[in-house]
This record gives sequence, structure tokens and C-alpha cells, in this order.
Amino acid sequence: MTDQANFILRKIDDQKKKMIVESSENLVVTACPGSGKTRVLTYKLAYMAALYPNSQRRIVAITYTNRAAEEIKERLDLFDIDKGAIWAGTIHQFCLEFIVRPYALLSPRLSKGFKIIDEYVREQYLQEIAKHLRVDVKPYEFSKIITARTHEMKVQEQNYPDIVKSYHKLLKDKKEIDFDLILNAAYHILTANPVAAENISRMMRSVYVDEYQDTNEMQYRIIAALARANPGTQLMFVGDVDQAIYGTLGGIAKSVDDIQELTGLSFTSETLDGCYRSTQRIIDYYTHYQSVQYQVQSKSCDAYKPSIVSLNTSIPKDELPERIAALISSKLSEGIPQEEICVIAPQWRPLYSLSKKLRELLPAVSFDAPDISPIKADDLNVFYLLAKLIFTTPGEKVRRRKRIASEVIMKLSSEYAVMLSDYVDSYWILKTINSVRPQSDNGVEHFCNVVDHLFQKCEIEESSFPVLFDTYSNFIEKIKDRISKHGLDFSICAFCKNFSERSGVVIATCHKIKGEEYNTVIAFGLLEGFIPHWEVIFNTDDRGESEAEKLLYVIASRAKESLYLFSESGRVTNSGKPYQTTNVLRDYRYTYDD
Repeated sequence: MTDQANFILRKIDDQKKKMIVESSENLVVTACPGSGKTRVLTYKLAYMAALYPNSQRRIVAITYTNRAAEEIKERLDLFDIDKGAIWAGTIHQFCLEFIVRPYALLSPRLSKGFKIIDEYVREQYLQEIAKHLRVDVKPYEFSKIITARTHEMKVQEQNYPDIVKSYHKLLKDKKEIDFDLILNAAYHILTANPVAAENISRMMRSVYVDEYQDTNEMQYRIIAALARANPGTQLMFVGDVDQAIYGTLGGIAKSVDDIQELTGLSFTSETLDGCYRSTQRIIDYYTHYQSVQYQVQSKSCDAYKPSIVSLNTSIPKDELPERIAALISSKLSEGIPQEEICVIAPQWRPLYSLSKKLRELLPAVSFDAPDISPIKADDLNVFYLLAKLIFTTPGEKVRRRKRIASEVIMKLSSEYAVMLSDYVDSYWILKTINSVRPQSDNGVEHFCNVVDHLFQKCEIEESSFPVLFDTYSNFIEKIKDRISKHGLDFSICAFCKNFSERSGVVIATCHKIKGEEYNTVIAFGLLEGFIPHWEVIFNTDDRGESEAEKLLYVIASRAKESLYLFSESGRVTNSGKPYQTTNVLRDYRYTYDD
């Protein structure tokens, strides 16, 4: 063992150390909320890199979100190790970088070139097809149409299968693939080409899957195909089945037996059951909603500090803003920082009106509230990455900016076949972007000026790279459409805000705050039909109670010391029927605080 590897282990407790040093067994780790799951992943990545400093084999962490991958990368920056062998990113990024781009020639669908489209283009195509087929689809339904196909390329959409079939024919004719087809393409390359699968898998020393309970069937199959091609690659799945709240997006919390059968490997089960986040009272409350009961012990230094678990089922919805404002004011007067307070609801719609009212009631308080930004996040799009660099502050978070600049270079080369000069590196990209001063306060104009200047310096011309410039035009069109549709501010300041670090009292949905933690959590809208949503209730045999339990588990486990739950009165359905307290919450006979 190297000195660096030993040094890393000194900073970790015995329970986590066992999972970090084990490099031969495959693991499925159940990690309770606040157990330090990200810490384990980061230390294991760093430890393995330090243990094999001269190896060319990759140590891979597959995360559910780009944000989680970025957090791991930033934590790794604190270690004095060579991070060249470590890779962290989403499953889509993994498939593109290791499977789809290098082996596209092995795919009849991709061998003659391909372009990746985003959700904006996807919805445009669906609207055009629906109009052509004379199928009446309500505007809000297009985003709900399932265009993803099974691993056998079968259409999953039940309501509009003909639209989806035409959609996939259109993509094939135009040599395009969407977000979901990235996974289909990767899976079929692996399964149709055993030698390629073996070559790819032998590049990996280990693959660690974060939040495995949110992994869908196709993603499991891709990982399993690599595992079967090279059983020597160590696998580790880390997550919490009780936080599997993305079932409507295809997330599946597979059992250990299921994972073993799929991969053909043996796995050892481990549990991280020490919570460094919450008081024991908060833990005792939310563990009631566990699907499989196990003891979670608070390891916080404030484990037995007096804390609050409160439920109000009688307050009228019109009085809710004043009540929540009073709670926020009270916590701030106790010295709780604004960023340590979070207001949650199951859906976005009630949050918009509440955030507006709270701003009026508490003008001196900052809020990190939901809003519609001019640029929709899309880390697979090279122009979104450029926007990150253009609208963030030079000189700050330099390591992150250099990583993004390196990704820009890689995407220009691998996706658009742009041959850049040898002097074009991440530093040069940043210097070139930073050299352009705004000519006006128009964010769209400034973005175009910077990109045009960069392309001119790189000698990238539209006549030579039409696909790249088509993507560029589409990106600008999408921004203008969002600005026009939602009446957004198009100033440079508004664009910078899109990428700035948020501050203030957080206002978000249950799904958005998954993985976060706050001193005080205030949740409202805990009503049957909201938690769970009516669609879940109608499509399940148990009235969606298991889904409701997961959502309440996630909500409650975000809190460190104070949890305020509101199931307000006065909300009615479209048919005028009053909403009731969600069954799971109503049935829990718990002695709440006043």
C-alpha cells in the first residue's frame, strides 16, 4: 500500500474504511440519509487512484446528476493524487465517452454519423408528427409522451404509439438520436460486439454506481453487459431504496439477488447506518416510513439536542404564507442562516405563488426560489458548456472552469470532427472567452459575440462544419423561444444569474432537494393527490402509499433539527372536491409538537 493510500485512510472511520479498502468484492451498499455516502465514494476513488498510481485502467463513478459528479470532482481536488485515472459523470456521459463515440462504426445506425437532439427539438418533432397524423394531443401532454424504447427497441408509449413510431423513423432518416437513444445505442454496441465490450470493460478497474435506486432498466443492462464481458471489474452500487422517488422516470431499486442475476457476479451487502445529519428525534420520525426497517443511529454532535417535528392539518391555504413567513423569521432570529432553511412542496405550481408572497412578506430575506431561466441545463450540448464559461466569473472556481473548457475541446473534436491547433488548450479557451467585452446588455448578443470570436480564432467556419452551426442556431433559437414564451429578462445579468451560486432560503420541490440537508425543513401540500400524484394513485394497487412513504421519507430526512409539516385545508380538485391529508401521513399515530 502506498503512503498516499495510507494517508487517505487515516481520515475515515472504521465502518467506511472497510468499504473503501475492499477492492476485490463487489458491493451493494445501503446508505441511510446523512451517512456520508458521497464521502465514501470520493475516498474510494481517491484511495484506488493512490493504490494504483501508474495504472492506465479507469476508476469510474456513475452519478445520477451532473451536480453530483461535479461535487465528487471538487472533493477530489482536495486530494494530492493523480486524478487522471478517475472518471465521474452521468450514465449518458459515460456511454457517449466510452462506448458510443469510440465504437460508432460498429453500429449500423451511427456508422454514417449522428447528431444528438435535445428535449426542445424532440417536442417540436412530436408536435409536427401529431399535426401530420391529425392526432389531438393537448400541449401539456407532449412532455409526457414516452419516446424511450426498451432494450429490444419496442415502443413503451401506451397512449400515442403511432406518434412515437413516426418519431423514431424521423430520427433515423435525419441521422439523429435523442437522450434515451444514447443508452439504446450503447447497449446494442456492447451486446452485438463481444470484442468491443471486452475491450471497454478491460479499461475499467472498477465502476461505482451512485443512487442506484434511481437507475433504470437500460442502465442496469449496460453495466451488466460490461460486467459479463470482464468479471474482474469491481462493481459497487450505493444508494437507499427508500429514496427511490424517480419511479415515474423508470428508476428501479433492484434487489441484491436481481443485480447478481443480471451481472452474473456475487455481491456482498453492506450498510451505512450512522447518520451525521439529523437529531435522533428526526431520525426516529422518518424511519417509520422505511420499507425495510433497520436501526439508524444519529452520529451528529447534536444527536440528542431538543428538536421539533410538527404537523398542522387545519391551517387554511390562504393563511399558509403568513405562517411560513413567521417560521422563517423565528428561525432567523435564533441565528439559523438563511441557507439552512428550506421550504418544500410536492409540485412546482404552488411554490411559484408562495415564493412571490414570501418575498412581499419578508423583503429583507433572500430566497433561492424557483424561476424559469433563459438557458435550460444540458451538459451534453457544447454550447451550454460555453454558456457556463461565458456567464460565470473569470478567476473563480478555476479548476471547474478548466474542466469545462477541456470538455468543450473534447466535444468539438469527437462530436463535430473539429481539428483544433496544438496551442488550443483549456487555458487558451478561457483566455479567449474572457477577452471579449460586452457591446450591449443583451445576453443573447453577448453570447453570440463571444462564440463567434472563439470560432474565428479557432478557424471554425460554417461551410466546413454545418452540423455544428446547425446546433448553434438551434441553441440560440431555443433561448429566444424561452425568453419570448415566459417573458424573461434577457440582460447579461439574468444570464449570469442562471449559472450563479444561489443563496437565501431555499424553495423547491421534494425531488429537487433530494441529497440536500437543512437545519429547518418546512413542507406543505402534503395532500392525497399531491403526495403521491393522482397518476400514481390511479396506476397502483396500493393507492400509491409506497410512493407517498418514499416522498415523506425524503422530505423528513432533509432536516437536521426542525421539521414542520403542513397539510393545509382549502385546496380543491378540478371537480371541486376538497383535497385531504395524504393517507400515509394521516395514519401515522405520532405525538407531534404543537
